[in-house]
Amino acid sequence: MRSYSPYIDPYLRKIKNNEVLHCQEQELMIDNLVIPVLEREDVIIDNEKIEKGLSLQKYFPYRLIEWEVFLFALIVGVYFTDGDIVFNEIRVMVGRGSGKNGFISFLCFYFLSPYHGIRGYNIDLMANAEDQAKTSFKDVYEVITDPVEAKYKSVLKKNYHATRELITGKDTKSELRYNTSSKRGKDSKRTGCIIFDEKHEYTDVQNMNTLKSGLGKVWHGRIITITTDGHIRGAVLDQEKEQNRAILKEYNPLNRTLVFWCRIEKEEEWNQIDKLVKAIPSLNDFPSLRTTIQKEIIDMPYNMDYYPEYMAKRCNYPIGNKEVEVATWEDIKAATSQEIPDLTGRNCVGGVDYAKTNDFVVCGLTFHVRGKVYYIQHTFICRSSRDLPGIKAPLQEWCEKGDAEMVDDVEIPPHRVTGWFEKMGQTYNILKIAIDNFRYSLLNSEFKKIGFDAFERKNILLVRPSHIMQAAPIINSLFINHNIVFGDTPIMRWYTNNTKKQMDSNGNITYGKIEPNYRKTDGFMAFVNTIVILDEIPEEIDYKEIDFGVYTY
Repeated sequence: MRSYSPYIDPYLRKIKNNEVLHCQEQELMIDNLVIPVLEREDVIIDNEKIEKGLSLQKYFPYRLIEWEVFLFALIVGVYFTDGDIVFNEIRVMVGRGSGKNGFISFLCFYFLSPYHGIRGYNIDLMANAEDQAKTSFKDVYEVITDPVEAKYKSVLKKNYHATRELITGKDTKSELRYNTSSKRGKDSKRTGCIIFDEKHEYTDVQNMNTLKSGLGKVWHGRIITITTDGHIRGAVLDQEKEQNRAILKEYNPLNRTLVFWCRIEKEEEWNQIDKLVKAIPSLNDFPSLRTTIQKEIIDMPYNMDYYPEYMAKRCNYPIGNKEVEVATWEDIKAATSQEIPDLTGRNCVGGVDYAKTNDFVVCGLTFHVRGKVYYIQHTFICRSSRDLPGIKAPLQEWCEKGDAEMVDDVEIPPHRVTGWFEKMGQTYNILKIAIDNFRYSLLNSEFKKIGFDAFERKNILLVRPSHIMQAAPIINSLFINHNIVFGDTPIMRWYTNNTKKQMDSNGNITYGKIEPNYRKTDGFMAFVNTIVILDEIPEEIDYKEIDFGVYTY
């Protein structure tokens, strides 16, 4: 095998020669990203620059591990002959315990140093929570202010200025800053490098895009992601994983993104400690980490609540929590990847759900056509809701798409809800509407104006917990058979993924919230209400094509 660089070759050869267990993504990275790039005639490797950068390790209480040296070399030492860097976006996904924050800290320290040498190369550390955003910042601060050896104090003071809010490389006037997911203060920044830490928590790309817009003003601009996997599905990281698979699949000479992805490849590998190096490339370098994980494996049968977290974070192999999830992520995606046909004139039933009128109110219609259940929803969001600042979902994007709308009022007036049903009734034949027994009083008079009443016309059902218990098996059957169709409606993925199953002492299933404030479930619960009255739809639309068994409402 050809030799490329003393800093790249060791890890590359370990993968190619199967000297260390690794996942397929690592091999694809070597074969379809790294080697094709290094073989190009217009690409050079600056080993001297890499060596100088690595010499900064003496200031740290640890040294980089082989995979980190490999990545460092590819990030800072591989150039086109015109002087531009080859990899301007780096995506690293490794299991918890790999030492990702230590690697981030070293990169930041290097980018501020005279060895990097680019003036005004400002670095933004980005995370959802301030404590996470400050982790690597604090590491760099301590390296500068509390040297591992006293003899380094003067040289560090000469080259760096560090406060608890800002660290500056004096030679290049480059700054290291930390940020949270708040958009405030990110506009017009002169950014050289953005580092996203724990991207699995990100649900809204708007703030990320605002920060990225500061790139391009400084030479060698980079976007770096270093993260474990997580539990939030359908968000930023899941979208990137889809793109990562495409990048790794085959070499594209126009691609500038380096994907370093470590994970186990089958769920049954979770308790095979030797195979966890596939997800945690530092496992064989940290004996104490190996001991800790071995204990987690032994204790798992007595701590199964930890299993989903372990699979997502340690193994980079998220599985969800089958005990509480409404449906698997694959089944939820199936519901939102099927198109809703033209249902004009069709019979349907409606549902409404909300907790407070100054928060979210969701209306929906369910149709049953040729064995499929189709659901159309509309979300009203009160701009006065106190929860809005804490919601990370792209609400504005969903409003622009037409799946939701902001209501500029102290609450969502009842006539907005009934007005939606009245408008929908001009296109579809709404037979009955289901609403929570405790919410009906507020909407009662407005529903009567459009011909719906719970007591006289009996075309409104007041839903009780017992109704939902009876609907739960139907919903489960619909999901696992991919007979629910939400259409291209990301907000329904969000609502459904925010909902958890709850079981009472008699084994009956109801639904609750995964998180009480910011992970809304109203859209899913409005859907549940429609399933409660699904049998109100006449059999001529092929209701019997799905065998639900016998349910009594």
